[in-house]
Amino acid sequence: MRSASPFSPLFPPLLSPLFFLLLPAAACADDAPLQKVEITAASGVQQRRDDTAAKIIVSRDDLAQYGDSSLAATLKRQPGVSVVGGEVRMRGLGGGYTQMLINGDPAPPGFSIESIAPEMIERIEILRSATAEYSMQAVAGSINVVLRKGASGAEREGKLGAGRQDGRWQPAASLRVADKLPGFAYSLTGALERTADDVAGRMTETSADATGTLLAQRTTRTRNASSVNKASLTPRLHWTLDKGDTITWQSLLDWYRTGFDGVARETTLLGAASSYPRNGATSQASVFSARSDVSWAHALAAGKLTARLGVNHNRRDTDYLFHGETAAGAPLLLRGVVSDAVDDSVNSSGKYLGRLGGGHALSLGWDGSLIRRSESRRQRDTYLAGGAPYALDEEYTADVRRLALYAQDEWDVTPRLQMYTGVRWEGLQTATEGRTLSEVRTRASVWSPVAQLLWKLPQQERDQLRLALARTYKAPTTRNLVPRRYTVNNGNSANNPDFQGNPELRPELAWGLDAAYESYFGKSGVASLSAFTRRISDVTVQRLFLHDGVWTASPFNNGAATVRGIELDVKFPVRTWWAQAPDVDVRANAGRNWSRVAAVPGPGNRLASQVPATLNLGLDYRRSPGMSMGGNLNVQTGGLARLDAHASSHAGVRRTLDAYALWQPDAKTRVRLSAANLLHQQQVQGQSWVDDAGRSDSVTTLDGSVALRLMLERSL
Repeated sequence: MRSASPFSPLFPPLLSPLFFLLLPAAACADDAPLQKVEITAASGVQQRRDDTAAKIIVSRDDLAQYGDSSLAATLKRQPGVSVVGGEVRMRGLGGGYTQMLINGDPAPPGFSIESIAPEMIERIEILRSATAEYSMQAVAGSINVVLRKGASGAEREGKLGAGRQDGRWQPAASLRVADKLPGFAYSLTGALERTADDVAGRMTETSADATGTLLAQRTTRTRNASSVNKASLTPRLHWTLDKGDTITWQSLLDWYRTGFDGVARETTLLGAASSYPRNGATSQASVFSARSDVSWAHALAAGKLTARLGVNHNRRDTDYLFHGETAAGAPLLLRGVVSDAVDDSVNSSGKYLGRLGGGHALSLGWDGSLIRRSESRRQRDTYLAGGAPYALDEEYTADVRRLALYAQDEWDVTPRLQMYTGVRWEGLQTATEGRTLSEVRTRASVWSPVAQLLWKLPQQERDQLRLALARTYKAPTTRNLVPRRYTVNNGNSANNPDFQGNPELRPELAWGLDAAYESYFGKSGVASLSAFTRRISDVTVQRLFLHDGVWTASPFNNGAATVRGIELDVKFPVRTWWAQAPDVDVRANAGRNWSRVAAVPGPGNRLASQVPATLNLGLDYRRSPGMSMGGNLNVQTGGLARLDAHASSHAGVRRTLDAYALWQPDAKTRVRLSAANLLHQQQVQGQSWVDDAGRSDSVTTLDGSVALRLMLERSL
């Protein structure tokens, strides 16, 4: 089966000799000699001000401030960023519209932002618009995670602490060692952590006929306990050669093991019960992820050449057991599933940067990868009340080949006007085959022009305007392409359907426009008002259908969507305006997002269940050089989201209050106390199905809890 892109001719075969010549070459290294990178609030603001591309810097200090155990917790406080179910979103858009990068490269398959400990990170860059150097799979924007680098001298730092949530302890420890010697530097950062929670919930299901008469009502109480044991390691070696060339080797190793134990107890108030009114599930999963690359940089008379070669490996092994019982507790079903998924890839990238006359800086580069994903699943069902046992063995392998070529020019037109133009060609080819699947091949390519402008207003030292235009896209995920069915354990319905991929899916294409007005004042004050719009074609929406009594959801391309929004970001020290004021920093940002999917009737026909609005209000107070504290209120709105003509979802408003206190008894010691989710607000999520025969509704409520964390940080 073959599906070709409708927006351009089929790209040249990715297995061409050119691709194989480029692949072994090492690609993109650091653009500067090794040095200790310490980004303060002021330097982060300065970089945001001077870069032609709109960029927000989240520094090491920002990452450590609240003592967060995950990057998602830190990112939710940033302008225009929201977090839903652990998924980090920009402009409120989920489902792959936000691109995750690691050191500028697309995150490998199987990557989870929760797997990286904050101690592994040097900084995070939030890129609101696309650039030709990075992949253009960034409809909503990109989040670039930059791993820890070296140091200018000897560095030893250790952290030790513990947290508590839901009555369960969460210990954590990390150690960093770094040094710089003549011609050589090294660093090693390691972290160990255990997180755990125990969440109680309640689900209410109702159905009614066309007149509104209640036909069925069920209430299910759930309790889910989970734990994650994580270990991370980031080694880095850097050599400076005699002629000024540099070679850098850096790796990121992550191990984590998860455990889950959940039970559900159903009470039928009206109508029929589900197949298994009493049920439970347990699972254990182990994941190992490794990323390693070697980079080389060579200075030329009129420029610089950089290159990098990298490999990635991710393996997940899962052992899952489900048991279903009658309301009286009689056993009915025992389902065991053993599965594994392996993602391996090799990638190569490189860039030539040359300084030209007239203020031009020209970059030419390539970026290519070969990715193989293999997955197997063994399911065994035993019907304890009688019936033939059921066995299902599934496996598939997907190969993805990607090649991109780009050119870009950064031009200082005048001292107050900077312009960036670029173009990127990117081709994708996938081939999927499996035991129970027909072979699926897809091929697509896209040309992506991009232009950005930064204008520092005349007679102004602090005000400037930004404008950016780019063509981006979103490629289908392997899971959405493979026509494999994922079945639910109990209660298949329109609100709880099975899922099946669609091999005919095409990439979504988007034209986007971003504009911003920025004002900088004092040493670190900034106020920004920005707006954006996107026009997306071939939008992926859900098709929900009933076949042989089983509800199934499947993605397909259907029409266009529009996205738009505004963002406000303000932060400043109070002493900027009042010299005698307490040493307080104020941070506030808000975003409002709108979207409309043409093929889905309104109201609520939002794209990818977009988060409509976000708000952050934060204060940081330095009582003395050795004592500081602060807090942040985060709000994410929800509301109705239509999935198609009959199905919709509903999310409640989420309010999160976090706080921290930091005590520094001496120059080498820090004690940090942090508290997350002080409001311990419940989370509410619902699904509905409405047609001529009536409606069915399902509402799930999950309890919230406060998480406390105490860390001792010591420079050794």
